[in-house]
Amino acid sequence: MELTDRISALIFALIVMAVGVYLVMSGYVVGPLAKLKRIERCIIVASLIGVGGVIVYAASELLLHVVF
Repeated sequence: MELTDRISALIFALIVMAVGVYLVMSGYVVGPLAKLKRIERCIIVASLIGVGGVIVYAASELLLHVVF
């Protein structure tokens, strides 16, 4: 594995760790999902979709960087 591949893998790992910390901390800040209003739940779902998009984008960039 070349140095650039290692850096890409490190960046992807850091993104995944940051997403994990974000999800855990947002669970503590927001609290149980059942107590939230409907619009607040929609905002949470939209943010989770955004987080999923970031992970998919980072994974695809890593894959394309390693393959090509």
